[in-house]
Amino acid sequence: MLKAFIDDSGSGGDSTWYVLAGYLGTVDGWDSFDSLWAETLHADPYIEYFKGSEAESLRPDGQWAGISKQQRDAKIDALIKVIGQCARRSVCARLRQRDYDDLVKGNVPPMWDSPYYILFTTVVAACINIERLDGESDHVDFVFDSDQRHERQFSLMLPPVSRMQTLDGKLINAVRRDEKKFLPLQAADLLAWQTRRFCEPNNEPTRPHFLAARDCPPKKNELFIMDRAKLSDMVQDMRETAARLAESLGRSPDVRAW
Repeated sequence: MLKAFIDDSGSGGDSTWYVLAGYLGTVDGWDSFDSLWAETLHADPYIEYFKGSEAESLRPDGQWAGISKQQRDAKIDALIKVIGQCARRSVCARLRQRDYDDLVKGNVPPMWDSPYYILFTTVVAACINIERLDGESDHVDFVFDSDQRHERQFSLMLPPVSRMQTLDGKLINAVRRDEKKFLPLQAADLLAWQTRRFCEPNNEPTRPHFLAARDCPPKKNELFIMDRAKLSDMVQDMRETAARLAESLGRSPDVRAW
């Protein structure tokens, strides 16, 4: 069995990109992760947990207070080394918020009308089908970071996603957990945050930590960009599915009336 730990970045509405990213690995690999990660966090200079936005800001009233940029960068280097030792591959899906607003928003049933839903289904299918294409097909258990914004959406979309034929019955479960208690989610946060910063039009050079976090596991990283063509196809599929569901339930075929 494999386990994937996934986090999002850009969901606050102040970003031009929305990202879901994280790492896929074996149970044995993740079993060795927590102790190594905690040891690295607590080594001098000590921090309690990792959060990408906090590491970037080095806020004087936060856990990075008094830590220099050089010390922070060395800490991140060490954390990425742990990821490379324990994870199997990195997986990322992303889309432009503008493309979502233009093509998807208001054109699919409300329970599916979220960038999170689009990227959730993409990441789940990617983790399962990439392994199958590699000839090492296995069941996958997913852990996503918990937050209030996506709680209801998550519970609504999990049952239909679980029944998707493209998953070939390989999805064991998908749950939401606290990243301060489930430490591999902090690794997913590191990758998701670095990926979003890489995408933003801020004219800064590519960060070495982005490349290192993406490429540190032994297997090739997988990136899925949901461009306008892919989003249009997905909207069409969702509308056809909604129409069939509406017919079976005797409801209006107009998804905007749901």
